[in-house]
Amino acid sequence: METSSIVGTTIVFDDAYTGVEKYGRIDRVYGDDAVVHIINKNEAGPNPRRVTMKADARVMEITGGSGLVH
Repeated sequence: METSSIVGTTIVFDDAYTGVEKYGRIDRVYGDDAVVHIINKNEAGPNPRRVTMKADARVMEITGGSGLVH
């Protein structure tokens, strides 16, 4: 898929670190990584695209699995 075609897409996902459901809009794409602007459920509208986020293994390792960097 061309990156320009997914910029602006509204998505819903389970946060990779907390598991909490979040909504967002894709602002930029860099290779396999996307910058997502978090929005609320009302802003997402009726049909956000469901995506799966994967926690960065390096972050999980250095934080003991919490994913939280203080």
